[in-house]
Amino acid sequence: MSSSTDYIIVGQGLAGTLLAHKLIEEKKRVLIINTNLPAMSSKVAAGIINPVAVKRCIKSWKIDLYLPYAIQYYKQLEKKLSSKFLKISSIYRLFSSLENRKTWEIKCSNTNISKYINHIYTDSQYSFLKDSLGGASILPAGRLEVEKFLNISKEYICEKATYISDQFDYSCLNLDNSIYRSTSFNKIIFCEGFRMLDNPYFNYLPLRPTKGEMLLINIPNLRSIDKIFSKDIWFMQLKPFHFLVGATFQHQAFDDKPTEDGVAYLKSKLNNMLSIEYKIINVLVGVRPTTKDRKPLIGLHKTYKNLAVFNGLGSKGVVQGPFLTANFANFLTKGQKLMEDIDIQRFRL
Repeated sequence: MSSSTDYIIVGQGLAGTLLAHKLIEEKKRVLIINTNLPAMSSKVAAGIINPVAVKRCIKSWKIDLYLPYAIQYYKQLEKKLSSKFLKISSIYRLFSSLENRKTWEIKCSNTNISKYINHIYTDSQYSFLKDSLGGASILPAGRLEVEKFLNISKEYICEKATYISDQFDYSCLNLDNSIYRSTSFNKIIFCEGFRMLDNPYFNYLPLRPTKGEMLLINIPNLRSIDKIFSKDIWFMQLKPFHFLVGATFQHQAFDDKPTEDGVAYLKSKLNNMLSIEYKIINVLVGVRPTTKDRKPLIGLHKTYKNLAVFNGLGSKGVVQGPFLTANFANFLTKGQKLMEDIDIQRFRL
């Protein structure tokens, strides 16, 4: 039995979910094809919202554009989905040296980054931290509970659109007639994360995935914290006495298997932050769809205009995703211009 739809979205990670919401809002017919595969980054993503690149104390790329839009849109989605998955809080960035603290003080006083630096402390603020040199408070910041958002969104998408739990089969795609299996479509949009490496139509794009490992830990003497803490790595609370620590960045072995080196790195950095004992409960692993130029991969295929890609959001996807989704949805449905620095037309086949 044949059917038709406006858009087929392949993948229901963060990118695919945001795009599905936007296209449904535009009253488009949407078909999602998704299967849960190992190492999917969105399922283990920390979802941290941070406007400052803490190593260099500079604003994140286009953050003045992306951050306000993201916060506003996630709040709209919370209302629509009758749920809470956005948590606004500050990030406390521990200083590693006197020179490091001085750099932050100078940059904060001389540039417009000060709008995101709530306060600079010159002495210890927390008894459970090794923060004798103080730290900087970054705000607004926080976290999107990505897995919760994806699960609740799936329920909504199943009501408003068509959802198929299956792996996309490229051999069943008839591009000349715009038919996948027995479904005719206007466009197929691939939101496959790092598995775009296996996509025969878009694997020419310079995706450079990064494997990330995180620790789930128990801290018996720390019931709760109201901030995210950062110093080379970060840690934040999931529930009373339980915290998430991350993350590593490795450009090899794209699987969901923890590595000894990765765990050792996280333990070493955590030991340099915490002054109290903790216990490792589990190791979480995912592969981020990061790119060589650190910019997303969005747009139409050069030859097949019925194929598109919405990918490469990477570790900043939670912040960048909502605005980029709106830009791409307007491009698809209203013919508006796609932002040049994200458009895949910047690359050649």
